[in-house]
Amino acid sequence: MDVAEDELPEASWLRFFGEELRLMREARGLTLRELSAMTTYSFQQISNVEAARRTPSEALARELDRALGTGDRFQRILKRVLANPYPDWFKGAAVEEQRATEIRIYEARVVPGLFQTEEYTRAQTQWMQPRMPVGRVDSVVAGRAARQEALAREQGPYVWVILDESVLRRPIGGPEVMAAQLERLLLEAEKPKIVLQIVPLSIPNHAGLDGSFTIWSYSDRSDVVYGDGWHSGRLFERKEDIAFANLSYDLLTAVALDPAKSLDLIRTLVKDEYST
Repeated sequence: MDVAEDELPEASWLRFFGEELRLMREARGLTLRELSAMTTYSFQQISNVEAARRTPSEALARELDRALGTGDRFQRILKRVLANPYPDWFKGAAVEEQRATEIRIYEARVVPGLFQTEEYTRAQTQWMQPRMPVGRVDSVVAGRAARQEALAREQGPYVWVILDESVLRRPIGGPEVMAAQLERLLLEAEKPKIVLQIVPLSIPNHAGLDGSFTIWSYSDRSDVVYGDGWHSGRLFERKEDIAFANLSYDLLTAVALDPAKSLDLIRTLVKDEYST
């Protein structure tokens, strides 16, 4: 590459990828549709990558290098796009999250990373991955803090969070850590762009039993869904997957406590379960 590896911030590397794609494509006299025909990706997918509206996958970067005869150029640029302190399986998701104008989260197991305190993150990480070096744990904490910065931006996203009540009752890190974490949730829920609801344990069956998921919405393109699994995560972009996720979220909203009652439940838990 002709630019220094530390010269551009992450978001700029995404734009750089798109600009290089356009330059290389036009230098070979190809239209977007012609380039699409040389790959297994649609015209719209490649158009979104070229306009920096979508994070390219490793597979797409390989196909672009093959189709355009650029060696491993796009694969190397993509490494810079994804160079951040997140696990490999979350890197693309982290970039998508930062670009969203609206975020809808359903979490069935733990407090979402966007709202975790440092102590909660440390406790969760150390229990989930007990062999992780301390330095790596610090990196995880830093990564989640960086993600949370998006919420503080003036043009930050609207965030709707639905939590299973079990998330609040699982004392990760002990009573003090959990009390501080719930207080953090209460503070976040007071912000005008954040809505928090709880699905009570009294609801035996609901649309979130299949697992946690997040829907990212954008002003200039279709939604993206992220499904969270065991030591893994996956992005979904097919229309049928997005429609299913939106329906599931609507159904969860219908059975969850309203925001006021949700906050009352959290306050009760702080007082009755985690007071020291």
